[in-house]
Amino acid sequence: MKFLDFTSLLETEPAHLAALSTFQFDADFFERRLLRCSALLKARRILIFMDASQWFNLLRQDVPAKFLNRRYLVVPVRPPQGVFHPKLSLLVREDGGQVHCGSNNLTRSGCTSNLELLNSFSITPEKGNEESVRLAQEAFGFFKRACDDADQETGRIARQWLDEVPRDAPWLATELPPTEKRAVRLVHTYEGSLWDRVANLLDGETPKRFFVISPFFDQEVELAQRIRQRWPKCQIEIVVQQKTTNLPVAALKKLQSGIALSELRNSSRRLHAKLLAWESSKGTGCVVGSANFTTAAFDAHNVETCLLVSDAKEVVSGLFDGQLAKRPLAFDDFDPGTEQEPKAEDVDSTTLRVTSAVLTESGEFRVSYRHRLETNPSSLRLAIRIPGEQRPRAFLNLPNKENGTSTLSPPESALKDAHGTIMAALVAEIEGKREESPPIWVIQEGRLTYEPSGEGSSCTKSKVEESGEGLTEFLEELGKRDGMSAVIEYLKHSNLIRFFDGGGGPVGGGIFRLRIRDPFHADIAPDWLLNVKGDTTNLAEAIYDFVDRHEKQRLRKHAKRGYINGMENFLDIFTALVRLLYVYHVRGVVHRLKLIGRLCAYVDIATCGFENTQDASDGYLYSVYDILGNADYLQEVCDELNFLGHVRAAFVIVQRIRYFPGETATWGTPPKRPSECLPDHRKRLREAFRELDLKEPSKADIMKALGEYMMFSLTELAELEKEIVM
Repeated sequence: MKFLDFTSLLETEPAHLAALSTFQFDADFFERRLLRCSALLKARRILIFMDASQWFNLLRQDVPAKFLNRRYLVVPVRPPQGVFHPKLSLLVREDGGQVHCGSNNLTRSGCTSNLELLNSFSITPEKGNEESVRLAQEAFGFFKRACDDADQETGRIARQWLDEVPRDAPWLATELPPTEKRAVRLVHTYEGSLWDRVANLLDGETPKRFFVISPFFDQEVELAQRIRQRWPKCQIEIVVQQKTTNLPVAALKKLQSGIALSELRNSSRRLHAKLLAWESSKGTGCVVGSANFTTAAFDAHNVETCLLVSDAKEVVSGLFDGQLAKRPLAFDDFDPGTEQEPKAEDVDSTTLRVTSAVLTESGEFRVSYRHRLETNPSSLRLAIRIPGEQRPRAFLNLPNKENGTSTLSPPESALKDAHGTIMAALVAEIEGKREESPPIWVIQEGRLTYEPSGEGSSCTKSKVEESGEGLTEFLEELGKRDGMSAVIEYLKHSNLIRFFDGGGGPVGGGIFRLRIRDPFHADIAPDWLLNVKGDTTNLAEAIYDFVDRHEKQRLRKHAKRGYINGMENFLDIFTALVRLLYVYHVRGVVHRLKLIGRLCAYVDIATCGFENTQDASDGYLYSVYDILGNADYLQEVCDELNFLGHVRAAFVIVQRIRYFPGETATWGTPPKRPSECLPDHRKRLREAFRELDLKEPSKADIMKALGEYMMFSLTELAELEKEIVM
């Protein structure tokens, strides 16, 4: 067994389709961490299947989701009974993919801090790898079955996407020869009871021992009673965690001898893993996945996914190999937890509800809704908002019925600047009073499929203004079409990249990573720049005007306000300006000294602050720290966004540009290599990190940030890496 970061499993080639299932879903964590991983960042389509009652709970929270139902589709699933509780992921590519099956929800604790069990398999559809392909096909079948229990609109879209996948990944539909014995297979409760599966597998055998890990148990430990009734001499060992596992000791004592407890010794992580293993005279096996050791899980009341593993002795014993240890525990020394197994919640009693809302490619809303009001309302309307808005930006009239589906045409102005998620709620007027339902994220069907733009393709103006995404590509296309004068005009008079710091107003996009050019070749200026007659002074001045406006009205504004929720937007603008200046410096437009001064200023604004005759600030990180007063949380968010890695990467870039081999110094010793340049700035940067109790970013973090700019050849990256002095 080894501890791993769940995100590391997603650092693979982009998926054609990614289908993930979870009971609970943390949209903010998913977008900050998982959606940034390479497998999902440019995945063509992403589906998140989750429990319908948990989805309704999510709707009642103020979740800062920017891409929900816009970049990825959430599919609420309502099984006939129980809860939708699987933790299964399938990533499909033309040449293979991945299957993950475990116990972790798609939440911050599930993916980072809990003690979970997760199994990951790489799928390579080549001869000899049929077992891995079967596993992927079983997962694919599970997700298709889950669509039957999904809400109408999301189920329709998800089913359509799944039906289309085999066209691009034909191996997923390939018929394989039958096999009797498999080392690992996927089992789920859509196929029936897990308990019956285990009992039939052990039919005719006498198991010597069962081994159980589970955070939740029934009040009377029914499954342990079944084991004792069917195999009276079988030993049962249960691993528990003090004040976490809700094991009812009194019920266990009634089963008399043959049951032993073990407690975890050296883990502060919350135990959330689920495992049932057995040993008999004919071999060993285990069921590992999402199923707690309860009748709801094993008798198919809940929807669960698990792996059925044969010859599991080494796998199970390897769980306790030194990093994790257990020791015997007396019943009377165990202090159980109080949290109970998840149960289905009744959300149908809600008086007002939008059950689904789809924004079609033609710009219309297709809405399903219902109400159960005691008094008939005088009117029903659909309220449209974007995150951060306190009041609806538009009301659309709906037919005044208890249940209905309607297609509505919003006014053109209603969605004019809605570049992120869109929220819709049902509003009823009753005797002069207004009642409003919990909002729902509108499904923006036309945006859900990501199509790579390809080399040299156009980047829309709205994306540039939203987050700086594709700024350089947009300028190249503009220059190619209308010439350098159009580029200059845009840079001087364009709208600023949107500002967002969590204090309300439009929400910008996440950090972008677009290909500026082929990183394996030197930068080549576009033809419109190579063929220009005359100098490029006006273009350079337009670039300086553009970046200076953003420095003063965006970066400095962030530094003064110091809101932690603005860190992504700060980094969007920071990297956009660095990229623009560097690319046009390489192309001979931006002067070296003009670039050095500005990049140094950006690093100061991000960290230790700035002061001049016109303005002053402590710097963004200092301002954030003053508001938070918590270095640990600041470090956590910096780590999520690789903020410090990006700051140090910008400093490495400016040191490289500042270095001039053989220069003659007017005072002091001239630098002999780039890392010796700008020593005062380097000192201030280190002191800022130390005073804020922030860890210096690792070399890997800095190289990751440099690589994401896509501005350097492999040789240049190797040279930059040598100049990173820790």
